[in-house]
Amino acid sequence: MLRIAICDDEQEMTTQVKKLTALYFRTHCIETDIVCYQLSENLLYDLEDGIFFDLLLLDIEMPGVNGMDLAETIQNKIPGAKIIFITSHLEYAITAYEFSVFRYIPKSMMEEKLPLAIEDYFKLYSLERNDYYTVKVKNYVRQIPYRDILYILKDGKYAVLYLANDETIAVRRSLNQIYDEMKKEYLYFADRGCIINLANVVGMDDTGILFQNNRSVCISKAGSSGFKNAMLEFWEGLL
Repeated sequence: MLRIAICDDEQEMTTQVKKLTALYFRTHCIETDIVCYQLSENLLYDLEDGIFFDLLLLDIEMPGVNGMDLAETIQNKIPGAKIIFITSHLEYAITAYEFSVFRYIPKSMMEEKLPLAIEDYFKLYSLERNDYYTVKVKNYVRQIPYRDILYILKDGKYAVLYLANDETIAVRRSLNQIYDEMKKEYLYFADRGCIINLANVVGMDDTGILFQNNRSVCISKAGSSGFKNAMLEFWEGLL
C-alpha cells in the first residue's frame, strides 16, 4: 500500500488534489492510504513522530510552516519519500533543488499536470523496487537497481557505473550498448562520454550536474544546454 500525504491550507485545493490522486491509483488498481492536512504544523508533528509517507503533495506558501520547511524535514526523516509541490510559486524550483523535489506543478495547470506527475512517480516507485541491470563479468553476476545508478562514464573500452553508495563498477561495454540494454526512460546521453540517470539529479550549476551528498559530474559546454532542457522537462513531467 502506498501512503500519501496532501497538505494545502485551502480546503478546496486539498479536496481537488485528493480526488485526482485517488482517481489515478484507483483506475490502476493500486491500493493507497491518503491523509490530508490543512494545517502544515500537523503534518510536521506527524513527520517528527515518525509517521511514514511514500509520496507527499505540498503547497509551498502556507501560514506557519511552509512547504520548504516541510521538505527539509521530509529529507531528514524519510529521505526515500518523493515530494510534488503544487504551487503558484514556481520560482522556488531553482532554489530548492537540494530537497530533491520530484515535480513542481503550477496550480493553474493542476488538472493537466498532476496525473502525469503521479504517473511518472509510480513508474519511478516501481523502478526502485523491481528494475535491475545485470552485470556479468566472468564468474561474477550482480543485479544493480537502476535507481542506484547516478551516472555512467566512458573509460576506454569500459563503461563505469557510478552508484549512490560511492561504489563504481566497470563493465566491458560501450556507452551505446549500455544505453540500449538499460531502461531509456530515465537515462539521458548528456555527453558523448556520459550517461545521466535523470531520476537522481537534484540540479546543475557552473561546476556540472549535481546529485545528493555533494556528488557532481562535469559535462562539456556543448552538452550543458541540452541537458538543462532535458532536466527541466523531466522535472515538469513532460518526458
